[in-house]
Amino acid sequence: MLTLNHFLVLGALLFCIGLYGALAKRNAIAVLMGIEVMLNAVNVTMVGFSFFNTVKPYSTYLTGQIFAIFIITVAAMKW
Repeated sequence: MLTLNHFLVLGALLFCIGLYGALAKRNAIAVLMGIEVMLNAVNVTMVGFSFFNTVKPYSTYLTGQIFAIFIITVAAMKW
């Protein structure tokens, strides 16, 4: 069974990999790919927080998913 810690650890690992890729590479495309991985790490974290949000019972908890779609849209516009 997945818990919030699984989402947070996955997001942290992805963010570290993306940060290394963005800082260690000299190629512009590789730097942009590292930034894309960091943005996806934030998406995983936000969706995890949204999924485990228990403040409002019986609601749809779409806040994290909406922000993730917005970030994907902004990331697609940079290419």
